[in-house]
Amino acid sequence: MSAIERPHVLLGSHPVERTTYLIGTKEVAKMYEEIKQWIENRSPGGLAYGRPRLGKSRAIRYLSQALPYDFGENLPIYHMLCDLGNKTMNENKYLEELLIGVGHAIPYSGKTIMKRERLIKFLKEKAETSGTHRIIFFIDDAQSLVELQYEILMDIYNKLEADGISLTVILVGQEELIYQRTAFLSAKKAQIVGRFMVHEYKFSGIKKMDDIETCLDGYDVESEYPIGSGWSYTRYYFPDSFEDNFRLKNYAKDIYDIFNELRTENGLHGEFEIPMQYFTLSVEYVLKKFGMDGRSVDYLTKVHWQEAIQKSGYIENEIYMDVLS
Repeated sequence: MSAIERPHVLLGSHPVERTTYLIGTKEVAKMYEEIKQWIENRSPGGLAYGRPRLGKSRAIRYLSQALPYDFGENLPIYHMLCDLGNKTMNENKYLEELLIGVGHAIPYSGKTIMKRERLIKFLKEKAETSGTHRIIFFIDDAQSLVELQYEILMDIYNKLEADGISLTVILVGQEELIYQRTAFLSAKKAQIVGRFMVHEYKFSGIKKMDDIETCLDGYDVESEYPIGSGWSYTRYYFPDSFEDNFRLKNYAKDIYDIFNELRTENGLHGEFEIPMQYFTLSVEYVLKKFGMDGRSVDYLTKVHWQEAIQKSGYIENEIYMDVLS
């Protein structure tokens, strides 16, 4: 039983339990600076790509929250998800998807031409009332886009540009995006490449110990729940130890060493890279299983971290990726 009274949080509602939180990383900070430059230059768009599970979707959420600080709090930003299972894309279907993505109240009514006009009008109003004269699209899993969808996006871009509004489309996805760009160039589709694929950013996972330290510092210091309480995630799960200067950041070397040791034990000799998904799963396991609501340990050992990392599924994923490469 802790001698320190924690804030009251409903069972299962803490961001760590719900996995709804965002932790800043050096990689996300680098990605932010790159994409911010694209937007400042009013570029039509670019590619942000990397292997699966690196945290690209979380990065989109982080950037969507951060960009309004630089471009105005009303900056219209939309996060679109590609329909991975759809094999029969047509203009009508994609316009409906875009209308849903921007939050339009009437995505299905009317003929195709009416939907196109409705979408353009909606985006113009959002850009003008925001005062930014900008629209930002983040398209997740963009490697699934087909040529028709790019043509529709080009049409939207052209119509908005005619009214002095900049549309920037950030295509976020896997490395197939690079192959797709090459295919468009080979097929003389330079107009698509010129609009949305000139710029590129390769997204990476955690590669160095100081990357781990930055992430853990987010749990120790930069996080807070409930908002305004002063209780970081580490403090909430280890309240007594936190008072005695317990910090997850102090375990960065142990974590780095364990990831390397597990890779060696399992015959993984490629480039060291921890996808963000498996890193956060490991930290969440430690907070929930060994913190106050779990085994309530006073301090952590390498055995605790090894258990957490193994439970995350990291090694199984790396073995699978190694086979595919």
